[in-house]
Amino acid sequence: MKTLRFATISFVLTTAAFAQQAAPPCAGLPPGRHALLERLTAQLNLTCGQQLKIEPLLHDEESVTKPLLKFTSLSQEEQQGIMTTIKLAARRQVRTQLTPEQQKGMDAEVESVSKGGKKKGDAKKVDAAPGLEVEESLSQAIVAYAALTPAEKNAMLLKVKQAARNDSALQLTPAQQKQLDSEIQALKK
Repeated sequence: MKTLRFATISFVLTTAAFAQQAAPPCAGLPPGRHALLERLTAQLNLTCGQQLKIEPLLHDEESVTKPLLKFTSLSQEEQQGIMTTIKLAARRQVRTQLTPEQQKGMDAEVESVSKGGKKKGDAKKVDAAPGLEVEESLSQAIVAYAALTPAEKNAMLLKVKQAARNDSALQLTPAQQKQLDSEIQALKK
């Protein structure tokens, strides 16, 4: 009898502990898994309202990082540098949605990202498409990403276009070479 009572009490306490840990889903979020949003929610104790404002910001970040991962013309160090700039820009936007107390936690997140929080081997590799389509897609995503400053956009675009121009695997036509040369010169001004 004591064993049954002990087992019942243990079950109830364990269930209650798990129920407290799992935050209820926020109504209004798009379907799917939002790993970074879930991590930030747990770290910073985000409200549902904050989650609804932050999710689109993280989605916009992803709209740049996905093409970046497909773009194979950059060295691993260049890619990591651009990725860090994108992540820091996203964190700047997210920070504006936080309370002063939450901002302290975000500052720790920013410091982790600045130091290269995710190791190079952790990045998901995506199959790359041949030709300049990936460069064009990445360049368009960089231009459209509102979290980046004009100087950050310019620096990224210059790196991307120079990497594409110097990548012999792309087998650029003379017209494509000329176009990239022209774009590079414009970005250097």
